[in-house]
Amino acid sequence: MKSNLENSELEWLHKNSRMFAILWKPVGNWAVEFVSENINQYGYAQEEFSSGKMMYRDIIYPEDIEMINFALLECRKNKDEQFLDLEYRIISRSGKLHWVAERSILIRDNKGNIINIRGLVLDITEHKNAELELRMSEEKYVTLVEKGNDGIIIVQDDTLKFVNSKICELLGYEREELLGGDVLDHVPVDYKRMISKRYNKTLNDKMNVRRNSEAEFLTKQGNRFPVEISFSYIHHELKPAVVMTIRDISERKRAEIELKDSEKKYSTLVEKGDDMIVIVQNDSLAFSNPKFRSVTGYQKDEAIGKRFSEFFSKGYRKMIGERFRGDMAKNWTSPRKYEVELISKDNEKIAAELNSSIIEHEGKPAYMAIIRDIREQKERERQLLEFLEMQKLLVNVINDSPTIIFIWRPENDWPVEFVSENISQFGYSVEDFTSGNVLYGDIIHPYDIENIKTEVLRSNQEGRNFSYEYRIFTKSGEVRWVDERSIYKRDEKGDVEYIQGIIVDITDRKNVNDFIRIEAEVGDFFSPAGDMKSVFEQFLEFTLQIDKIDSGALYLVDDLTGELSIVAHRGLSANFVKSTRYYNPNSINGKLFTTEYPIYKLYSEIDALNKDEDLSYEDLKATAIIPIKHNRKIVAVLFLASHIEFEIPSDIRSSLETVSMQAGAVIGNIRDRPQMQKSTDISQYLIDSLEDLFFVIDMDGCILYTNQYFDDVMGYVKDELIGMSLLKLYPQNKALEAASVLADIIAGKKAISNIPMESHDGSIVLAETKFTRAKWNGKDVLVGLGRELIYR
Repeated sequence: MKSNLENSELEWLHKNSRMFAILWKPVGNWAVEFVSENINQYGYAQEEFSSGKMMYRDIIYPEDIEMINFALLECRKNKDEQFLDLEYRIISRSGKLHWVAERSILIRDNKGNIINIRGLVLDITEHKNAELELRMSEEKYVTLVEKGNDGIIIVQDDTLKFVNSKICELLGYEREELLGGDVLDHVPVDYKRMISKRYNKTLNDKMNVRRNSEAEFLTKQGNRFPVEISFSYIHHELKPAVVMTIRDISERKRAEIELKDSEKKYSTLVEKGDDMIVIVQNDSLAFSNPKFRSVTGYQKDEAIGKRFSEFFSKGYRKMIGERFRGDMAKNWTSPRKYEVELISKDNEKIAAELNSSIIEHEGKPAYMAIIRDIREQKERERQLLEFLEMQKLLVNVINDSPTIIFIWRPENDWPVEFVSENISQFGYSVEDFTSGNVLYGDIIHPYDIENIKTEVLRSNQEGRNFSYEYRIFTKSGEVRWVDERSIYKRDEKGDVEYIQGIIVDITDRKNVNDFIRIEAEVGDFFSPAGDMKSVFEQFLEFTLQIDKIDSGALYLVDDLTGELSIVAHRGLSANFVKSTRYYNPNSINGKLFTTEYPIYKLYSEIDALNKDEDLSYEDLKATAIIPIKHNRKIVAVLFLASHIEFEIPSDIRSSLETVSMQAGAVIGNIRDRPQMQKSTDISQYLIDSLEDLFFVIDMDGCILYTNQYFDDVMGYVKDELIGMSLLKLYPQNKALEAASVLADIIAGKKAISNIPMESHDGSIVLAETKFTRAKWNGKDVLVGLGRELIYR
């Protein structure tokens, strides 16, 4: 009866317990001779093991097999060992890992070899997870206490029982110096009573003190610093104690002082500033500064409470109300700026610029608006527009600047799929772009191209439309500002198929904005009357008022020889001026200064080109070389520099180029006075003075013109080459390659040739030749300009 009961209990255990029994062989893949039925709790059937289809090793987690083999090896070595105790992981049929503890008896033969292992395997997954959570909790607690930003101390029986690292750092003591001491030893006299009282209350009430207290502590050096303390009741080592959490609030106190100072400055700015400042709440004026009341003519009690929209002319009232309510609904916190028209108490219209943002006023949402009176600015703009109309510039801008439509492929330098006919305003034809001869990237100003690429990439990644203002070159080489607005057209996968957009010529708008300050400050500066030297000096002095620039010189370009000579200078030493007062047009500096476009470099880079004299003693850093043009011809050059700045920012560059644009016409007109006219053909003189290979060919490759230097290097007499095919000047073994390259150049696919030429006596002339399309006696031609590399 007892045996049957025991068997029944064992059978129930085998079916329902989390522990299963197993008899397995510790060889090969660990065949199972017996396993209890409740192995099914892991998704396996008893028969799978008894039939030999599965081995015990099959369900062991692979990373634990080596550990089990090592334990078996140790048991084999120690033949007196009778038991095997292991913890490892098994894999259920569903793939879930379970931690188990095996407690087994080793069954050996008469030689002591292990032939079977019989044991019980208990699932300890929950126990392992609890251990892991406890360990992680302990690690978090240690991190919180030891590495937190607050100092923590435990006080028991008026003695410091625990201090963390942060309080040691704040006080400047080692941990051992603080433990066992009295916390009040580190508190100034005027705070001892308060801290002692809070400590005793926490201890007696056995409750936390809800309100934090501000006090001061003393460092080891005796310096005071402000803190915020909280008191909490705990049991430490089975006895009542108090935990004090101490936070250094030095930065907060400093910020409070700065805030008070800032509020004082703000109050001064609001009450005495030049801008009108108002606060609008519930569509009504809640605050206005004296400037607002002065401009509008209202008394304080008349203005406060008045609907804000009533301060504007009728055309702006609806717009102001809708924008304010819309921004409030969207919680638009970024400043919004737009031009408006105020109406004074006397019905005077006041042009103004309004900059608004959402703030909190007396605990409720409100608008703060900064309003700037721009009547003077508008008047200057009106005068400038009249000036542009007198010069017939504004009419040309209006007539020649309609919107141009583009469709670009999203590839390098943006090949053009479509462009509207009015691209002709920039001198290009539709075919220039659609044929591929001109890529859109080819006409973008080199100073803007990288910024555009970055902005295109950013707008594409952010999923927004592209909007940017930048410069392009017309076909004649003129620089124009354009405003581009484009959208990305995507396929079903979200990839960009093409870019569709418009560009608008905004050059004159840019000029208007940039010229306002110049027009206002310069006055009669550009008048052609008076002493020319004074005009040049005043012009340079005016230019040096631009931020970041502290020195410079103005060079005039001689109409006959192309020589550059200083006519005005400021902020440069006498020795430096003496060394740089003149440049031959064929010198390195002469060529650098007469480059078609502005150059911005460190002076050390420019000085490195000067092999004759070291000018580093002048200690110039950022420099600008800006050509001044009249009728597309360089008539003067501005050399500007800073002794402090290492780079001239883009907004300053724009201002400098604007100044040079306005100055070009004036200086050109001065040069064109009768007493300054020269009848010599400067173009012919300059070309023949070039120490570069200069020649002109027609679109069939026949030579139309060569300069003297080209004739000398190639070994021909004057005009001997006229009418000859350019291909005859290449070696015979290079003729086919030269013909192919020349065909590409004529087709507009290439602009540079590196193929060597052959002189009259058979010598090889190595040169890099750049070709440019031009007009010669009214015909389309290619102008070649080559720099001789080696001549032998």
